[in-house]
Amino acid sequence: MVEIEFEDRPESGYLVAHLSGEVDLASLGCFRSVLQRLADTGRTLVVVELDDLQHLCAGGVRELLALREDLEVRGGGLHLVCDEHRPARMILRALGIPTSTALPGESALAASLGHRLS
Repeated sequence: MVEIEFEDRPESGYLVAHLSGEVDLASLGCFRSVLQRLADTGRTLVVVELDDLQHLCAGGVRELLALREDLEVRGGGLHLVCDEHRPARMILRALGIPTSTALPGESALAASLGHRLS
């Protein structure tokens, strides 16, 4: 099961979603619903914090990439945050998907890809 906690950061212009639990074939539908909730917020700049995610299957990676594409089409982007040596970070790194170890600050957000997050 996947759980989500939202943290709105209006001063920085983005929404942070803290994910926890496991994303596997059994919970993929739930994960898809969680990400849909992110898309439905209407925010175009989203940060997903993955430190407490214990497992991330290939289907979960596809769903994250689909969310990124959806946000980019609307002029925004997705920024994935995960500490070193966490399961999600290792999987995403192996696939060449960029992550960072800290939430972006206002200056980092403004400088990233012309207001689009990677």
